Amino acid sequence: MTDPFEERLAEWKAWAEAPWGRIRFAVVGETLRRQTDWLGRRLRVLDVGGGDGRDAVPLAVAGHDVTVLDPAPGWLAEARSRAAEAGVELTTLEGGLDDLPVTGTFDLVLCHFVLHYRPAGTADLARLAALVRPGGRLSVMAPNPAAMVLMRLTRSGPEAALRELVAEAQHSVTFDHTARKITAEEMASDLEQVGLAVVDRYGTRIANDLLTDDEAKRDPAYFDRLLELELALCDREPFLRVGGMWQLVAERRTDAGTAPPRW
Repeated sequence: MTDPFEERLAEWKAWAEAPWGRIRFAVVGETLRRQTDWLGRRLRVLDVGGGDGRDAVPLAVAGHDVTVLDPAPGWLAEARSRAAEAGVELTTLEGGLDDLPVTGTFDLVLCHFVLHYRPAGTADLARLAALVRPGGRLSVMAPNPAAMVLMRLTRSGPEAALRELVAEAQHSVTFDHTARKITAEEMASDLEQVGLAVVDRYGTRIANDLLTDDEAKRDPAYFDRLLELELALCDREPFLRVGGMWQLVAERRTDAGTAPPRW
């Protein structure tokens, strides 16, 4: 069988380099910087499903030891090329969640835009949790189903919003692939079941997805102001709950107790 993700690398690059893609990576770059500052030293980082290294390379530039794990060799080649252009090194491993070809534990594990393509349940999270050292953290991201309803409303009207509201799955245009819907609240519950406590929540593409004039976003001055607003809103209630993407950061506790989430 062909890999739909491997085949659509060009579509992904076009999305990632568009204003809305650049916003996504800029905001997550900031939220990950906050996490590495909290953890407080040169970190061992694993990016599961890290693809072409757009999250991983800035962490390597910041001085961390970063491994990218992905089943698509073409994407890993892009990650190595991106790292070389930035003057840093990445370790790349071909593989996925079904057979993790990594050993030991990490200070920070990323799993961004992977789990909604995977079966429901906590098996994947248990595998990821086992890779996080005590006191370390796991960052998980996925599209926000509530935000999809709002975006359909602003772009296509109430009938489209109603269809999105009741749909059991969502469609990825970039990858032409069906994925399941996962809310941040559902993910927080699943993380707790595998022994991780959510310590931070962020929203990404909060303002962008409500603005229908995509051409305006290509103006550099407009984009800079939009990004400034996105960064200001990413950790603020209630705005973070309507972002096009949610991000949860969960910690593997060093004791038997579990602190309540901070959001």
